[in-house]
Formats: sequence, structure tokens, C-alpha cells
Amino acid sequence: MESASPPTMRFTAIWQSKDDGADWPLRDWLMQLFEPFISNHVFDAKHEIVMDNVILFDSFIYVHDPEYYKKFHGKNAFLVHLGDEFLELGADRYVHFRGVFRNIWSSVFNPRHVMVLPLGYYNKGTGAIAVPASDRRYAWSFVGEGAKVSRPDMVRAMSPIEPHMCFSSTPIRGLTFFSHSPTGRKKVSKQDFVQLLRQSAFAPSPMGNATLESCRVYDALETGAIPIIEKRWTLDYFKDLLGDHPLPTITSWNQAHDLVVRLLKDPVKLDELQQACIQWWKSYQSALIGRIEKFLEERSVAKDELVPLQSRLPQLAFWQYAELLRHHNMPALGRRVVTQLTRATQQRKWRLASTRRDQA
Repeated sequence: MESASPPTMRFTAIWQSKDDGADWPLRDWLMQLFEPFISNHVFDAKHEIVMDNVILFDSFIYVHDPEYYKKFHGKNAFLVHLGDEFLELGADRYVHFRGVFRNIWSSVFNPRHVMVLPLGYYNKGTGAIAVPASDRRYAWSFVGEGAKVSRPDMVRAMSPIEPHMCFSSTPIRGLTFFSHSPTGRKKVSKQDFVQLLRQSAFAPSPMGNATLESCRVYDALETGAIPIIEKRWTLDYFKDLLGDHPLPTITSWNQAHDLVVRLLKDPVKLDELQQACIQWWKSYQSALIGRIEKFLEERSVAKDELVPLQSRLPQLAFWQYAELLRHHNMPALGRRVVTQLTRATQQRKWRLASTRRDQA
């Protein structure tokens, strides 16, 4: 690696976003983690600005000009890579930086050079004292697209448990969510969503769009709700990402149903679990910032070239799909196949209709 200016633990943040970066839904989480190490903020959004002693916040890097990232080679520059839930990677861009932070864990990343961060929260808690789980109005709640991947299984398994609040913006066969009003589709505001979580003992957190992780887990932790997370037979994702944690982890949503019913009958154990999750999350965030500081320090003075991957598997054409497959169970996979086929059919119909219009 080329020589660089002396390392510093106060960096300039380059945001590939407009204005103050408020359009990034995870900016509060990122600022919590990186603010101790940032002295100045620059907002680019055009992939033009290149500086030394920087932390570059960027997303979907594999669709941008690779020449931009090459300009950071030899500088004391770090990349925070977001928005890669489908594991497109873009590791050829990584090699031009001292170190890389990214979301979405996989065993293929070299932990000495690439640090994987939790997705974090969309909605930061207010800091108010959490209402004990046993005193909360709802046993559980869910707001989102309920028809995706493993989510219908969650809704059906948990629905018999009352009282609950479940709102799906997409239809699930056999269930009604009152998602429409005379003025159109109903929406749940950010404020209402946070208040709902604050009054929910549990927050079932089924897999995200493509992987087991979603911001729902961390939104729950921020409000003192107990997230229930999934694991697969070949992948205990959250243990690999977070280490030892107290979060209830299930392999089927019927297990979650039984767990919630059992704990609702034992308020003492319910509140103990809630406190364990709250205290763990507080300690985890503090430790994570310490790990980030250590990573920045060590990589700023490192002399070796960055090696982002510790496995050759991503070079194989099927690796991306095989890795994402590990995040799905059979029902989730079946729904994804149906969704993809439906989209392909709709796109084909749109192209045919467009061609006919052009020929008319």
C-alpha cells in the first residue's frame, strides 16, 4: 500500500447523500457508532469528493464507477458499506481502503480487515424508563409487510395470543388487517410505531427482505420490547453476528407461540428476560463502539494491503444464491419463488405492451 499521511482518530465523514444525510433512515444509528471519531461532515452524493483521513459512507457501491474508489488507495480512508442485503459484495472496491465496515454478516469476510456491524435501528428510543413487559398493553405487535417470506407463518402462529396489535400493509390469505380507509391505504406513523412497541411485551422479528436480519430487532430493543428472532438449521445468524445474547431464538413460529404463552403466565420470568435483553443491548452498543475504535486505530497504521475475503467461495457463480438460501426455510423460499415468478411475468407483460405501443 502507498504511503499515507499520519493516521488520526478524528476523521472527516464523506456522505454519499444529499444535504445533512437525513434521507438515510439509519443515520441516527451510524452517528451513534461513528460520531466519537468524526470531526467534520461533507455531503457529496455525486461520488466526486476524495480526501485523506476519511470515513466514506456509501451504499450499493457495486453500481457506481469503480474509478472513484480507486482514488482512495494509499490514503487513510475507511469505507462504511450499506445496502448490500443481497450480498452483491463489491469487494473489488474494498481493496482501496484501510478497512471496511459493512452490514450483513457472512463467514466469507476477513474479520481482520472487514468489520460487520448490525443493521441497527430505524427508530431510536427516547431514553425513557421501559415499562415492565408484564405491565404492557399488548402481548405482541407487528407492523410491516406481513406477506413476505416467513412472516405469514409468524402472523398465523401468533394471532391466537391476545391482546395483540398486528398491521400488515400487504394481504395475507384468510386474514384482515383493516389496512384501507375511505381515503386510501392506512399508514402507521413513526411516532405511533414507537409507542406501539413501548406497549408491547414481545416484538416478533421475522426475517427481512432477503436475510434473517432486519431493523425490527433493534427497534424492539430500543423500546424495551423483547424481539423474537429466527435461526435456520444451518445458520445461527444472530449468534454469529452478535455473539452470545439473551434474545429468544426459534426455528419455527409455533415455538415462538409456545414461548410467549408460557412467559405470559410467569410475569417474573417475563420481566427478567426483558431486563436481560435491555442490559445486554446497552452493554453491546458500548462494546461495539470500543471495537470500532480499536479497528480504526489498528488499520490506520497497518502496512498490509486489504484482503476483504477469507474464502474463495464468492468467486463461484452460485455462491450468492447458496448463501442467501441459508437464510430461508422452505415456506419462505416458496414465497420468494412465487414473488420472483410473478415479477418476471409482470415485467414480460409490460415489455410486450410497450413493444405493441411502439409498433402501433
